[in-house]
Amino acid sequence: MRTAASRQRPGLFYGWWVLLALSAISFYVAGTFWWGFAVFFAAILDEFGWSRTEISLALTLQGLEGVGAAPIVGLLIDRVGTRKLMLFGLTTAGLGLVLLSQTSSLLWFYASFLVVSIGTSTGTGIVSQSLVVRWFQRQRGTATTILLMMPGLGATLIIPLLSLSIDYFGWRETLLVVGIGLWIVAVPVLLVVRDLPESLGLLPDGETPDGGETQLQGATVETHRDERSLTVAEALKLPAFWFLTATFALWNIATSGVQPHLFVALLGIGITKSKAAALTAFLPGISLIGRFGFGVLSDHINKRYLLLATGAAMTVGMAFLAALFLNPSRTWLTIPFLLFYSIGFGGSIPLRVVISGEYFGRRHFPAIYGTMQSVTAAGGVVGPLFAGWLFDTTGSYFFAFAVGCALMLVSLPLVLAISDRPAHGRDVNR
Repeated sequence: MRTAASRQRPGLFYGWWVLLALSAISFYVAGTFWWGFAVFFAAILDEFGWSRTEISLALTLQGLEGVGAAPIVGLLIDRVGTRKLMLFGLTTAGLGLVLLSQTSSLLWFYASFLVVSIGTSTGTGIVSQSLVVRWFQRQRGTATTILLMMPGLGATLIIPLLSLSIDYFGWRETLLVVGIGLWIVAVPVLLVVRDLPESLGLLPDGETPDGGETQLQGATVETHRDERSLTVAEALKLPAFWFLTATFALWNIATSGVQPHLFVALLGIGITKSKAAALTAFLPGISLIGRFGFGVLSDHINKRYLLLATGAAMTVGMAFLAALFLNPSRTWLTIPFLLFYSIGFGGSIPLRVVISGEYFGRRHFPAIYGTMQSVTAAGGVVGPLFAGWLFDTTGSYFFAFAVGCALMLVSLPLVLAISDRPAHGRDVNR
């Protein structure tokens, strides 16, 4: 019998179809929720008059859920399979968005937001990134770049549409359509994704050990090329694991206070709603430059140095952002902020996945990366709530962004402390 792999168009590795499906869901979820929630944030504040701390607590709940879910999702990928996880996750996320559109109290808002968070944790994120790591090795940096460009592209194109829809139809109606739309988008995605290239008789990148293309019926996940995959226990013993984890945790604290608060923060210093929406959309848009550039370069240049460059860029960008809120009349500061921060932030996204896959291998990547995420996600718990509390306490976002800048600065020596070579002996420049 002909396998699914043999029915593909000649010369086209099936992994690219998997990548296309994952990219579609990342595009949609990021544009409507991960980044797009900033627009709903302002509309919900206007209707209910909740404090920034109260509404930011929802993001803290999301972070807490992420801390607990990440290692569990990593283990379930191997035991349950990605398709079943994505079916549960995307269905749950859509339900949560529909429930969120019916918000009538702060408790309902928290509960609905948590449902969305559970859904996105099990339907996107680690699941998508693990699939890319498993389907690609030689072209891992490029494939990861394509996947992780989608959130920025989705936010750039969708946020202005969300803002218009909220103005004309209301935030409730817009959220309802977004939730139903997620269910519709999920159907073709779930029809395409497969857990492993070996399940279709292929190897990563569509290669055989001698570099040709073939099918390997009944093949299992074994090492490919000269990459040796580490177990979770082995990874936890490496200093590189903890240096990477500490770096990403500090970055999450610093950046998670920017994303949800930027729109309302800009409104607070006198920038018009249309300009604030545009600037909020420009951030993920410009990040595409960093996602593409650093992601592609990661297949050719030392990933540790690239990671350091993205961290330095974010540090400079946040310094300009803090300066803007210290001197609100100097709106020109938004330009260097957007350039440095967006490119650095964008570049860090694919590098996190690629450097982790390079150091720890693909066989146990979901469990290892999930364990790492359970720690780094704690930054996402602290950042939004801390930024909201500082605003409610001081009446300004300056202190929130200044502290974020300081944390970024502290993280840079940690990147330099990472070993120059992966534990399994492969050169990081490969």
